[in-house]
Amino acid sequence: MSDPSPPTSENGRLDHLPLDLQERIRDEVPSDQVRSVAAYDLSEEGRYVQGYLVLGADRLGSFVLSDGRWCGEWFPAGRFDQSKIVEGLGMSLLRLVADGKVLTEFRFTLRHAKEVARLHRRLERMLSGGEEGQEQEPPEPPRDDERKLRCDKCGRVIPPWAETCPACMSRRKVLFRLLDFVRPYRTRAIGGAALAIGLTLASLAMPWLTRPMLDVGLGAGTGKPHLGVFLALVSAMASLTLLIAAGHGLQSRLMAGLGSRVARNVRDTAYEHLHKLSLSFFSRKQTGNLVTRVTNDSDRLWDFIAFTIVEVSVALLTIAGVGAALFLMNWKLACFVLLPIPFMIALTVFFHQKLHRFFFRLHHRWGQMTAVVADALPGVRVIKAFSQEKREVGRFRRRNQQLYEEEMKMIGTWTVFGPIMMFFTHVGTIVIWLLGGYWVIRDWGQPGGMTVGTLMAFIGYMGMFYRPIHMIAHMDRMFNRAATSAQRIFEVLDTEPAIFSKTGAAQAGNVRGRIELRNVSFSYDGIRHVLKNVSLTIEPGEMVGLAGPSGGGKTTMVNLICRFYDPLEGQILIDGVDVRDYDLESLRKRIGVVLQEPFLFHGTIAENIAYGNPDATVDQILSAARAANAHDFIVGFPDAYDTMVGERGQTLSGGERQRISIARAILNNPSILILDEATSSVDTETEKLIQEALDRLIANRTTIAIAHRLSTLRKADRLVILEKGVIVEQGGHDQLARKEDGLYAKLLRMQNETQSIMAI
Repeated sequence: MSDPSPPTSENGRLDHLPLDLQERIRDEVPSDQVRSVAAYDLSEEGRYVQGYLVLGADRLGSFVLSDGRWCGEWFPAGRFDQSKIVEGLGMSLLRLVADGKVLTEFRFTLRHAKEVARLHRRLERMLSGGEEGQEQEPPEPPRDDERKLRCDKCGRVIPPWAETCPACMSRRKVLFRLLDFVRPYRTRAIGGAALAIGLTLASLAMPWLTRPMLDVGLGAGTGKPHLGVFLALVSAMASLTLLIAAGHGLQSRLMAGLGSRVARNVRDTAYEHLHKLSLSFFSRKQTGNLVTRVTNDSDRLWDFIAFTIVEVSVALLTIAGVGAALFLMNWKLACFVLLPIPFMIALTVFFHQKLHRFFFRLHHRWGQMTAVVADALPGVRVIKAFSQEKREVGRFRRRNQQLYEEEMKMIGTWTVFGPIMMFFTHVGTIVIWLLGGYWVIRDWGQPGGMTVGTLMAFIGYMGMFYRPIHMIAHMDRMFNRAATSAQRIFEVLDTEPAIFSKTGAAQAGNVRGRIELRNVSFSYDGIRHVLKNVSLTIEPGEMVGLAGPSGGGKTTMVNLICRFYDPLEGQILIDGVDVRDYDLESLRKRIGVVLQEPFLFHGTIAENIAYGNPDATVDQILSAARAANAHDFIVGFPDAYDTMVGERGQTLSGGERQRISIARAILNNPSILILDEATSSVDTETEKLIQEALDRLIANRTTIAIAHRLSTLRKADRLVILEKGVIVEQGGHDQLARKEDGLYAKLLRMQNETQSIMAI
């Protein structure tokens, strides 16, 4: 059964509906009262339909296309008092409820889940009375993690191995964008181009000298050799050979240097841009895939700029120069030289399209294989602990085999292309030998006829003519590789950061640390709410503990405060200023984070402590380490603070890494501190040392502590209990512990029972 489901309505606007439906709605509801629209695609019986939901200022409309006509109904807000989305397997439904009874339901597949969820949020605000005065769809925070499924231009499905539509991508435009990186080195590029022109002209002279060499020097045309002419022409050829060799050396040096500079700038730009993107972007991308874009793809661009561009330019100049020489020598023979060209061009265009698709898939397979390595090596301890070496080797071999199969498909296509091109070249050569030889024999001894020298010079030029055409056709492979690599890099560069500083953003400066969440809602996927209408105020210097079941939204809340993400709805204010109005860098410098699994970079202990403050003095580093109870174990190492911590700090214990992480936070001197399970997974003695360090760090700072071990939150001024994205309880430890039917008391009893069992 075909799927007649409607196209998605990405921004929820009326002008995205079919024109005839737009006209009907405008007749029934003023355009300025349309708040949101969304498509749905299933009937009550589960059949595909083309339907739309339209939310007005005080009503919800449903319209379905039936027999070429739009059938619809309006549901005034007074007819229902509640709406909710019910998720199912492969589909969901929007349900309207009146007095506890189901009024109606609208079913939709996951394709339309985001737009229906957006309309539902507006509908909920309308039912709660919070929609008055709002005439337009409020802008949602930008997202840099969403992948388009269909091309906006042609409507084709974008294959999983590409970010943009391969059919619509202009390879010329992509490669022309590289000129922006070449422009700073235009002098070097112009010098390389001038050398290419000079070398081409010098090469053209070589076959031309063959003509007098044979006809005069060796006497093929005159019947009498001439030693002086022969030696002069040999000397001229030798001089040209030396000149061409020296010129090629200089040109290679210039263009290789240009390619290296451009590749360096591309790598710098791509890596810098990656750091501007939000966490949501990296949650969807494989690390290995991004690594190959910054490294392998930029290296292919170097190869393209340093050699391919030069060789193609020289080839084009050679074709033009040799073509002119051929027509000057004998225009009739020159016409026969051109006969295979249309077939060669058609063949190149045909294989060009096939090769481009192969290279896209090939690069995708490279990224997948690299991702396996990037995923496995950091977890080598876990692999060895569970004896899963064979399994990981198997994963790599499968990805490597997929890469090999794609390469063999590409090689199979390429090896068909090469021999066919060579066949056309040899056909042209045979035709010239046949006609040229016949004319030499026919015109032997006649003045002005075809001579042996002319034929040999013509044959030499013909080789020079076909060779660059053959080379350009084969360069199509390099062209496709470079275009694919450039496109993969530009896909990263063209991704707009979802989180960025506004123009004229305020500096955080001396933040007091008052945090306020006003009706904050958030969803990672735009469908399921992780936080729902959360409001909370934290005073300067107050310590607030966040607790509750896993998945309640605790980590999401601190991610929003750090502005790793922006809320879907509502505001987060620090000292009365919306976090979106602060300069991002200055805001994050005022917030210190101590994670459950501290990340240490490959380097010395001192470098890791000073990571947030690279200009810190030795005394400041030592003071921070002492405050974090880290100094004693650090000086116990042979190299003390110069000890290398290894990849991700693997040479240190978990407690040692945690104390270095605390020292890093102390040295940064934040106004707001976030502790995410900072004392979990350590022994009792280490926990005591870490807790002492945290007590020093917490003093006079606004602190938010997340913990599943509730005993670690006893010192908190206030506890906030989250469940399913909603604050269900607030209060002090003793107050909430006495509330027998409360969630906190229940969690506390469960932990005490678990600890009692473990003690036995």
